[in-house]
Amino acid sequence: MLAKKWCAGALAGLAMLAGVSAANAYVIDFTDAGTGTSGSIFNGTVSWQMTGSGFLNNSQAFDGNSAPAGTGLAFETDGYGVGRNDDEITTYSNQNMEWIRVTFSAPVLVNAIAFLDLFQAADGTSQEVGIATINGGFPVISLYANDIAGTGASGFVGASFAAISVTEIFFTVLSSNDSLGFADGALAGIGLAPVPVPAAGVLLLGGLGGLAALRRRRKKAA
Repeated sequence: MLAKKWCAGALAGLAMLAGVSAANAYVIDFTDAGTGTSGSIFNGTVSWQMTGSGFLNNSQAFDGNSAPAGTGLAFETDGYGVGRNDDEITTYSNQNMEWIRVTFSAPVLVNAIAFLDLFQAADGTSQEVGIATINGGFPVISLYANDIAGTGASGFVGASFAAISVTEIFFTVLSSNDSLGFADGALAGIGLAPVPVPAAGVLLLGGLGGLAALRRRRKKAA
């Protein structure tokens, strides 16, 4: 599934939602202590549901030295992971991958994704990589760690990109490591563009209808 990759790149802390905040109608903030494993967006017209390979947990308090500014996230917790005593999505040395899946009841336009607790090894030999697989296949968005492990940094990595029509996102972490324990990271947030796909379609049809009416008027006037 990970053979084909579309890399959105790793954008440093401020880049996740700061650059698209004006365009975002909604941010699903998994670092907010009040965010559960399901919810609704766009005035309740679309619902979302989170499932995972095990118990879903966002109970650990944010433990970075400082919260990245301008991201639109609360940073009350370290985001969602898998395990009753673990707030991270972990890939073990036997290649057993924990995962989280977020599904939407109707297509939405996603334009940003963020992870926490992704780190590089202090000697620069390896880095953790968060993976978001869209709609069961392509594209695959890869978020590469920027922060150095053991420095007290948050391990925040965000990517913003042209809006993609989405019904499902599958999150995991590659087996590359920060040399401290296993490869792991936590799901921090999903940014959504302003108009749900069905509404966008209605607007498009309305616009096309308006153009057709204008053409008819011009023909009559001629």
